Amino acid sequence: MNLLGNVKVLILDDHKNMRRLWRSILMGFGIRSVYEAKDAYEALQVLSSNQIDIVIVDYHLDGMTGAEFVGMLRRGGDSPAPHVPVIACSGDTRPSILRKWIDSGADEILAKPVSAEQAWQKMCMLVNRRRSFVRIGKYSGPDRRRRASPFMGEEERRVFIPDDCLLD
Repeated sequence: MNLLGNVKVLILDDHKNMRRLWRSILMGFGIRSVYEAKDAYEALQVLSSNQIDIVIVDYHLDGMTGAEFVGMLRRGGDSPAPHVPVIACSGDTRPSILRKWIDSGADEILAKPVSAEQAWQKMCMLVNRRRSFVRIGKYSGPDRRRRASPFMGEEERRVFIPDDCLLD
């Protein structure tokens, strides 16, 4: 039985060939519900009208960056899916770009060229070990810490959102 068959994925990339590559990879995993968007406007329409389980977004988009889109998705007052898991994907892996992805609230970051094995690992992280969702100041997204560590200060600043609140 294929447990991924019911997963719905949105691919946001302005290059048609990259969307085709992602579709092939996802279908190889047994995922049959794959939506595509070439810009942020289309992506928001898909998210508004469908229950999407994972969003895969490129950095370089027409009109805005993928990090700006994720930030808008996480913190926008009228966001259709502020808690949807996001895999950020980019060929630009400069530290400044990676910091933008992290600060935007992306769950996982994947460097191009994309391989099916790397994509599988990122999807497994989201499905099996997604980090807790937090809101701290201007940041809204997965807890940046990968390991659980006890808080050593006087005041705990993390605000954890219970898993049952993550369902849209």
